[in-house]
Amino acid sequence: MTAHIIMEGETFPLNTSCSTVLQAIQEAGIDFAAPCGGRGTCRKCAVWVRDEKGLRSELACEIAPTENMMVQIERAKPMTISETGSTSAFAADVSETGYGIAIDVGTTTVVVRLIEMATGTCIATTSRPNPQIVFGSDVIARISASVAGSLNAMTKLIDSSLAEMVEMLCDQCNIDPADIIGATLAGNTVMESIAAGVSPDPIGINPFIPLSYFGEEVDIEGVSEHTYFVECLSGYVGGDITADILATRLTESPKLRLMLDLGTNGEMALGNKDRLVTCATAAGPVFEGANITFGMPARLGAINRVTFDGNDIVLTTVGDAEPFGICGTGIIDATAILVKTGIVDETGYMSTADELDDDVPAALAARIFEGEKGAMFKLAENIYLTQGDIRNVQLAKAAVSAGVLTLVDTYETTLDAIDELVIAGGFGSYLDIESAAIIGLFPEELKDRAKSIGNTAIEGATALLINTHARKQEKTIAQLAEYVELSTELKFNQYYVDCMMF
Repeated sequence: MTAHIIMEGETFPLNTSCSTVLQAIQEAGIDFAAPCGGRGTCRKCAVWVRDEKGLRSELACEIAPTENMMVQIERAKPMTISETGSTSAFAADVSETGYGIAIDVGTTTVVVRLIEMATGTCIATTSRPNPQIVFGSDVIARISASVAGSLNAMTKLIDSSLAEMVEMLCDQCNIDPADIIGATLAGNTVMESIAAGVSPDPIGINPFIPLSYFGEEVDIEGVSEHTYFVECLSGYVGGDITADILATRLTESPKLRLMLDLGTNGEMALGNKDRLVTCATAAGPVFEGANITFGMPARLGAINRVTFDGNDIVLTTVGDAEPFGICGTGIIDATAILVKTGIVDETGYMSTADELDDDVPAALAARIFEGEKGAMFKLAENIYLTQGDIRNVQLAKAAVSAGVLTLVDTYETTLDAIDELVIAGGFGSYLDIESAAIIGLFPEELKDRAKSIGNTAIEGATALLINTHARKQEKTIAQLAEYVELSTELKFNQYYVDCMMF
């Protein structure tokens, strides 16, 4: 028997010269989630292995492929992906005719639109998980993979995926691909670099300066030789944020607005028509479900909403399927309930059953049991939150909130002066504002001025494709933007410690 990989009936070669099965899966170009990128920390790359030792479950990153080994893996489950955002409309005013492509390449997901240039009408949209997830769930993991020699493999994965999506849209709409005259692509600086085949390695090293800020065309085979990459503002504030700012017209209004784009990297901007200050904080991949015991992206079966009915918790899942894990929005909801009911105190400590106050509802108390490393809270059968999970939520939310406070200080303003907080990105589309405020994801003073606006990066990419004013405004944003490097800001570290508390 030749060594091979099986996924839902399809067979792929298993290269036994690779150091791990995960590396062989990566080499085969299979859509497979390995959130930590093979470092052995997330424990989520489990596969079934059959060899001379028998049949068993192993972590793909911890087992070496051998001759006659058969590896069976599960295809990544469908994800809930935000494909639109709430923005001010940009009318088509370009002279081109034919069709264009607007692209949002996120660290976790990819959205592609087919646009009629003359009218600016979105004819069709498609989305899928970013296939680079096999190299890790966050930008740091992708940079590490590039340093290790996998840049070409990651570039091929994303570019071929984009080409497939464009071909599918054209087939769906009976459009000749030759009629596509251009495309725009928005993504964080690392994602744009990888898609362009440009090394992101310098972004991972102080002073975090990328080889290119883009704002130029790149040839992506199967998409367009005139694919315009949206201009990035820094190594960690990318073209997706430029597109967000553009789509929300943040720099065209006298109102002072704070924008958060929450994902594996918490990027934010504060400003108006007179001034714009930006920063990025390493929130980590918690909001994408990584670093959480049963965390997962917003795929089928992920618990995406947790509410408290006064007696017990009520769960909803993506696709109304049986609970399989919990995604970012569910994690925030669940943590908020634990904090609000006193099961988790302000320091982040989760009480054991015998430490609970008498006023904790009995149904909630019954969900608490002790593990090897402290208390755990049962969400569903074989799915629970641990004390370690709560600590990881603390680290992520403290980084975001401290970033906001540092940005406000840098702007020399106050929280009271902010007219509006807008939360962009796919994660923000499904975020419960009340839960976010309870755990301190952002300063509670902003809760009543906060709203989610969805995927505005794809809206900004669309605007740049069809509107001449948008193209000029992009340059204005790049010139106006001031970047604050939080890693060198003493006040950020001070706020970070303060914001750790619930």
